[in-house]
Amino acid sequence: MRTPIIAAIILSLCSSLSAAQPVAHGDATLTVRGQGRVQVPPDHANLTVEVVTRGRSPDAATAAHRERASRAVTLLRDMKKDGLEIERSVFRLNEVRASPGPTATQKRDETEYQAITDFELKLTRLDAVDRTITAIASTGLFEVRNLRFGIDERSPGMNAARKNAVDDARDRALTYAQAAGVQLGDILKIEDAELRGPRDFAAGAPMARNVQVIPPETLTLSASVTITWRIGAKR
Repeated sequence: MRTPIIAAIILSLCSSLSAAQPVAHGDATLTVRGQGRVQVPPDHANLTVEVVTRGRSPDAATAAHRERASRAVTLLRDMKKDGLEIERSVFRLNEVRASPGPTATQKRDETEYQAITDFELKLTRLDAVDRTITAIASTGLFEVRNLRFGIDERSPGMNAARKNAVDDARDRALTYAQAAGVQLGDILKIEDAELRGPRDFAAGAPMARNVQVIPPETLTLSASVTITWRIGAKR
């Protein structure tokens, strides 16, 4: 039985943009925050996998790990045709001390060493994500740790979300100005507000081999902007 997993991400846009004019003492102003959102299909997936080799000593763990990590790199590079890219790899050595046994006949402490290489992968062919992850897990070398879907920063949807945020701020400002009986003047300041980071689907433990991965149809891009207008009496 293959269990579908639907991943949803809300990708937030945050940068440092500001444009300001001097505000004279006593000027009346109106500051409004606008929100903009667009629905955009994901264009890639990010996958984290690990190669873990255990040993009774640091030397034993690293010696055995060297050959396994080399095989892992070769296997991943052979998947380039399926849109897989190795973005980063990190090696670390952990010491794991077992808890003492509950009875006197059991050994007190046994230390194990783990040589681990983390691979951060990018999958650009979403139609091949399920097949690629299944192939990686089936090698017996990797533990699949984390999967998330995303949108490239150069996506046209980014600017569309920002424009929607500005339109939303302007509409709110006009509503407030009309209700207060004043008129909007020049824009004095624009700030690109920081929002929460992306919420990703992530598997904290190794994913099962029989899990079917289904990319989401769309992701939500969100932008936020704060704009300050000079206001005055209606003419």
